[in-house]
Amino acid sequence: MHLKRIRAANFRAFGTDEHELDWELNPGLNILVGENDSGKTSVVDAIRYVLWTTSYEFIRLFETDFHISGSARAQSLFIEATLTELNAEQEAAVLEWLTREKDGTYSLIIHVQARWTPPQDNKRGRVEAITRSGRNGAGPEIGTAVRELIRATYLRPLRDAEAELRPGRQSRLSQILAAHQSIKGQEENDFDVEDPTEVPEKLVGLMAFTQYHMGKHKVISDVQKDINDNYLTKFAFAGDELSSRIRITSELALQPILERFELGLLPSSGIHPDERCMRGLGYNNALFMATELVLLRDGDELALLLIEEPEAHLHPQLQERVQNLLEVTSQKPAEGKRSVQIVMTTHSPSLAAGADIACMTLVHKAKLFNLAHGKTKLNKTDYDFLHRFIDATKSNLFFARGVVIVEGPAEALLLPALAEACGCSFNEYGISCVNVGSVGLYHYARILQPADGSALPIPVVCITDRDVVPNEADYIDPPKNGRKRFESDYNAIELAALVQTKVDRAQGGSTIVCVSDRWTLEFDLALYGCAELMFTAIHLAKKADSRKERLTLEDEVKTTAEAKELWAKLTAEVHTPVKLATIIYQPLVEKDASKAVAAQYAAHLISTGAFGRGEDLFKLLPPYLQRAFAHLTGIKAEA
Repeated sequence: MHLKRIRAANFRAFGTDEHELDWELNPGLNILVGENDSGKTSVVDAIRYVLWTTSYEFIRLFETDFHISGSARAQSLFIEATLTELNAEQEAAVLEWLTREKDGTYSLIIHVQARWTPPQDNKRGRVEAITRSGRNGAGPEIGTAVRELIRATYLRPLRDAEAELRPGRQSRLSQILAAHQSIKGQEENDFDVEDPTEVPEKLVGLMAFTQYHMGKHKVISDVQKDINDNYLTKFAFAGDELSSRIRITSELALQPILERFELGLLPSSGIHPDERCMRGLGYNNALFMATELVLLRDGDELALLLIEEPEAHLHPQLQERVQNLLEVTSQKPAEGKRSVQIVMTTHSPSLAAGADIACMTLVHKAKLFNLAHGKTKLNKTDYDFLHRFIDATKSNLFFARGVVIVEGPAEALLLPALAEACGCSFNEYGISCVNVGSVGLYHYARILQPADGSALPIPVVCITDRDVVPNEADYIDPPKNGRKRFESDYNAIELAALVQTKVDRAQGGSTIVCVSDRWTLEFDLALYGCAELMFTAIHLAKKADSRKERLTLEDEVKTTAEAKELWAKLTAEVHTPVKLATIIYQPLVEKDASKAVAAQYAAHLISTGAFGRGEDLFKLLPPYLQRAFAHLTGIKAEA
């Protein structure tokens, strides 16, 4: 049995019609990603409110759970969960609540309908809810048998794992122990008072054995006798008998015994295992998750784990190990065990990087976008490629308000600096700049493109070079294989078709492809208005490359002054703008300077403001960068 679908209307950020929550889940791992306040927790809470949880926490709807638009709050809501693939025993237990599907199978549909009555006539507002079975709540009211079968296991964010595993009434550990398959028969008291030396095999009998022998211990018996003889009997009236007994537990039953157990990590190596030693929050959280997974793997009820932010208190490497364990648990059960369906939310790029993208659902402004196979324009090879090569620096695209995908470190260094100086700060607008390398752009470009052609409300820009060499770059030899390389090799129609081919490979929905207007990023910057900036940056990179190390501050000042003199001499000569740009770009083509180092220096020079700011700088950018920044931010740079 697993949760196949969750629906909700007028629940928190989810409204009605196209704004409803309607999410189809994988039977294995489901990961909700997205920025804060996007609606991830509301999805998890919707599942909790309709299924309830194994920790028997008090769950109820409040006024604030009803969707509000402007100043108008909805007065009714519903949440509906569809559970499928029940086994024969489960179907038999909830037979009267089942729904027959068109394909002849049966599903268990749980429908919560709630109404909020606003306060009036000095009466407090109230929320009334009823839970029924069947699609849209058309079936009978849900009974206890259903409730006990479908409770989900929930691990809240920033959980206190130590507190959860401490002994106490209705402790989580006692519930886990009570549900384990090995507990069967342990409620029997097999302690023989006639032969108190025989060690029992059952837990209740073992507690009776322990209690009997500890009661005979001199310390316990002496204290007990002291209390009774010297104090307690003095309180008794004539004819009354008042006596006490020291015991470990007052009731020899299995549940009170289980409630006295606690679970904790052993001390780290080098410390005796019997010593009490505090362990870190991260490992205690890992212990708590492991304990819950034991119950889910072996139980008979719904094997559904809801976990918010499993990365809490975990360092990145441990996050990756936890992610691997959750993935294996959800997909590859051991023999005789069962897989666990997992719904988790995360803000961790490390966790997102280690997961299969097909398991993810992007949540943005209370809208869910499933990234599973067939739901996006990614093909199987794209999924395989991304699972191998996406890392924490790239996976932050799942948490961004805008994404710019670039093909090298130069663009990744230079574009954020340009945007900042133009008034289109990537940081301010929540834009992630993702460097995917020269072969990955078209794999990544389709991640945020739904298969149905709709547009996600997240602007994505793919930056790529046209890579057609201007005729003026006479230092580049023509290709010997007859392939087209220079502008003169193409007519206008062929050039347009070349650019359109690059666009068509990745563009769609809210994703656009911005192809450099002439050659490459550095060349186009030099051509369209940032010639002195690029000349200075490349000269600094050339000097640094000759020394094989970063220039000192003194060297940078000296080299910058030297570049200014050389720039004055270069511009005193007569060159067309294209020819001048080819001269500036030549050291990068001939590997006399590193593109990445030149980009670093260019980013630094831009930050000084010496080469323009705001709208003035924006107007100096190549048109394709102007278009990219406008698409990402929705505005042009302000003066």
